[in-house]
Amino acid sequence: MLSAETNKEANGMNPAKRILAVLLCAALLISVLCACGKTTDAGTDTDTNDDSVAQRLYDTDVAAPDLTNATEITLSGADDVTITDGGVYVLTGTLTDGRVLVNAPGADVTLVLRDAGITCTDSSALYIYKAASVLVYLPDGTASTLTDGSSYDDSDSFSSADDEEPNACLYSKSDLVVAGGGTLTVTGNANNGITGKDTLKIEGTAVNVTAANHGINGKDCLVLKQANVTVTSGGDALRATNDSDSALGCVLIGASVLTLTAGEDGIQAETTLTLFDTTGTITSGGGSSAALAGDTSAKGIKAGTDITVRSGSYTLDCADDGVHANGNVTISGGTFAITTGDDGVHADETVTITDGTLNIPKCYEGIEGQTIDISGGTIDIVSSDDGLNAAGGADQSGFGGRGPDSFGGSSDCCITISGGAIRINASGDGIDSNGDLNVSGGEIYVSGPMSDGDSALDYDGAATITGGTVVAAGYSGMAQNFGANSTQGSILLTCQSASTETIRVTDASGNVLAEFTPAKAYTCVVVSTPALTQGSTCTVTMGGQSTNVTLESLIYGSGGMGGGMGGQPGGGMGTPPDGTGGSMGTPPDGTGGSMGTPPDGNNGGNMGTPPDGNNGGKGGRPGQ
Repeated sequence: MLSAETNKEANGMNPAKRILAVLLCAALLISVLCACGKTTDAGTDTDTNDDSVAQRLYDTDVAAPDLTNATEITLSGADDVTITDGGVYVLTGTLTDGRVLVNAPGADVTLVLRDAGITCTDSSALYIYKAASVLVYLPDGTASTLTDGSSYDDSDSFSSADDEEPNACLYSKSDLVVAGGGTLTVTGNANNGITGKDTLKIEGTAVNVTAANHGINGKDCLVLKQANVTVTSGGDALRATNDSDSALGCVLIGASVLTLTAGEDGIQAETTLTLFDTTGTITSGGGSSAALAGDTSAKGIKAGTDITVRSGSYTLDCADDGVHANGNVTISGGTFAITTGDDGVHADETVTITDGTLNIPKCYEGIEGQTIDISGGTIDIVSSDDGLNAAGGADQSGFGGRGPDSFGGSSDCCITISGGAIRINASGDGIDSNGDLNVSGGEIYVSGPMSDGDSALDYDGAATITGGTVVAAGYSGMAQNFGANSTQGSILLTCQSASTETIRVTDASGNVLAEFTPAKAYTCVVVSTPALTQGSTCTVTMGGQSTNVTLESLIYGSGGMGGGMGGQPGGGMGTPPDGTGGSMGTPPDGTGGSMGTPPDGNNGGNMGTPPDGNNGGKGGRPGQ
């Protein structure tokens, strides 16, 4: 064993210099880990009032250590190196089978790795056993490596069960900062790559981790700032795991580049997760086409409470949910490309989208939450089930594997859309609220299901439109229009046969009010634009035929089981007192029976009265 004490003597450090080095290091580490008011570099998105542990750690800049009185240690052979005092230590050379152990109770230690290589076959390559705090610094232009063996010998006094034996190639029981402009490559053959039992911050450096289990774990919190991190792991790639304190267990990543390939979750925070100004490429669980075993969780970005994304670019290919929070998801900017075997974005509580671009070309459900609030952004969804789904309850996929249809109906559910550009291609319901649906703005285009068991618009409560443009095409069996509380006109029409042709709405002067070409065949369409006011006239072209509509009531045509009711394309439209229908053709499924004369005497064919008195039958199905 080579001790730091012995090496100091070899380098001729006198006691006065030694004391000075300790004091300088202490001052440095205190400024790194304890300062609260310092802001980050110009141009970094830190516009927040957050005073969390993670945010304070992020806002504290790491300075390069003063090497004037540093102790130099040359690594060689198979000798362990033990550091027992605070100070700055510069490590060079190679350990072929030995570890660097820090056992300096109450002291601040800086380890400068200058092209150092440390391999230990039976323990952590770098083991921080006791210290007040540790800074591992990688100078510009340097490349250092840490490698462990496939199993550990836990028989020594530093690895007792009482002290929680090490489980990572770089293992720290103290607050740990990894910084500098160099590169650190960590190979965790036995278990994890990097584990910090307290806080862990990586700033300004490139870190490459390969781990049999988890990649990088900061128990109390994990902070990445201006870092370039690549992880390949059998378990989670990045994680914070403290579940005993609601102020801890958080992840904050800003101004970084992430390349994560994880057997389980890409990023997992036990509590909150915040992302901004970051470019992330995340593959979890083998990607969107992979099958998950048992209750494995393989989500891209996951938090036990809330997720906040303010900016950045994220490419997610996940066997499980792309973005998942057991609380709320808030997206106020950034660009997402999400392919997933389950939900694109999921929150047990509320999904809020105010800006950003979300492209979800493959998913089970696109965006799911008890409530969904969209006021801006560009959203494009292709889903094998619902595009937007507001449902209640806790998703059984939570911190386990995926769980389609785990949400249920709830009167508290709601979808509110006040802005944004939304395109949905759904094999299930296009927009499904197990409560209310409110639209006051935005542009919404839905290519809905090719089955009568789902619909382009589906709600269990009330549906109200007061602004925005909606064109929703699907099959007519469960078709629903907006309701009577709307202040903007809405029209539901059915086709005699399925069509894939462009839907166009024009006013009396021929001006195009809305236009949409669905991705697949439809037999029914709901259209609404701000120009559709009471008394206005428009022409709806679909299925190769044009239908003139006069809105004596704001809501024209209603739907339900047995087909959406509206005017037959190509014919003149009547205007019954309730505004629900007109010149009625036979619904596509052939139902309708013998038909009598509507109360106003307008043309309508022979109409019978459905049992509930509504045009079309029994109302829409409950949302799933």
